[in-house]
Amino acid sequence: MKELFSLAIRQLGRKKLRVFLIVLGIAIGVAAVIGVTALGEGIRVQAVEQIKSQHDLTTIEVSAGVGGGSITLITESKLNAIETDEHVLFVAPFMKDSYVTQNNTYLAVKGITPEYKRIHSDLQLERGNWFEAGKKSNEIVLGYDVAKRLSTIEELELGDTFNAKIRLYGEGDRPTDKTNTFVIAGILKSAGDEHDNQVLVDLTEAKVLDEKDAYDGAVVKVDDPASAVSVLKRIERLGLGAHSAQDVIDEVNKLMTAVTLILGFFSGISLVVGALMVVNTMIISVYERTKEIGLTKALGASDYDIMKMFLAECLIIGIIGGIFGDLLGIGFSMLIDIVGKPFLVNALGSDLGAGLQSGSITAITPWMLAAGFAISLILSIVSGLYPARRAARLNPLDALRQI
Repeated sequence: MKELFSLAIRQLGRKKLRVFLIVLGIAIGVAAVIGVTALGEGIRVQAVEQIKSQHDLTTIEVSAGVGGGSITLITESKLNAIETDEHVLFVAPFMKDSYVTQNNTYLAVKGITPEYKRIHSDLQLERGNWFEAGKKSNEIVLGYDVAKRLSTIEELELGDTFNAKIRLYGEGDRPTDKTNTFVIAGILKSAGDEHDNQVLVDLTEAKVLDEKDAYDGAVVKVDDPASAVSVLKRIERLGLGAHSAQDVIDEVNKLMTAVTLILGFFSGISLVVGALMVVNTMIISVYERTKEIGLTKALGASDYDIMKMFLAECLIIGIIGGIFGDLLGIGFSMLIDIVGKPFLVNALGSDLGAGLQSGSITAITPWMLAAGFAISLILSIVSGLYPARRAARLNPLDALRQI
């Protein structure tokens, strides 16, 4: 084996320029695949990290289940079944209603529990106090935008009392309107989310006002992000709907994997050029070494020995091309990060591009480099099979006539 590779190295050394061009072609193809894959992986990592920073991976949103032509409501029995899971810390149900003031100002009212406030820790008071939990009370806390709207349209401030009506749909055909009195106990700081446009009330009060037993939704808190998937599946087995931030991460992973594969496929076309260069060079080598092949076979070399001789040269070309391809791929990824990152940030704008400014838009992993090296190796060997087989099948008598 040592003699075989020594002979292959000597043969390649006789055609340095030709070998250099082959290796360069393969290396560029491998570098293109690694660079594009690294770009896709880097954007995927950035997107996932941004989702993780903006969402709590230990919470699961629960909604009523729809399937088989029926609706599964969120009842106390369903919540108790969820709470029995060993990974569930607590469950925070909530109810949502739509109210209208005397001046037709729309209010989205949500009945919540203390556990709900623990999950949404960004709910901080700007003025006033929270309502007392667990007791029937007409005190409410206004979201930041709702407070501004009521102050402008209704001239209502902290501590004021006002009436609002809700439309109830019972068993009869005609809905009924019910008027309730509220006292503004507190006003929230701007949270930058849906709570800015909501009115919060204690869940006990909301159940009395709405006159219904089922909940509109619930938030489940688990002990660890790794446990969220198993808890979510158990909730779905109860017939309820459930989703978490992990669902968004999974969708991002699927999307970026598909995009990376497509880009990698098109960038991998350059590898075809390298493969054709290997085939062309080895076929030319067969013609140039016809006398040598004939003499070697006349001295007792088998077809298999001839094939090994040519494939050893292809193997060496593949190894060198893989090494240089990985090095060029790392450099190409760095170039993409330096040149492409400012362009991508400007194209996405301040909101979407903000998450890319702090990190790299490319990410090279060991498996990428290993895959690039393997592609170079396999491509070179496969491309050399036909020339090697052609050399092995050469008739030694025909070859010796050329001496």
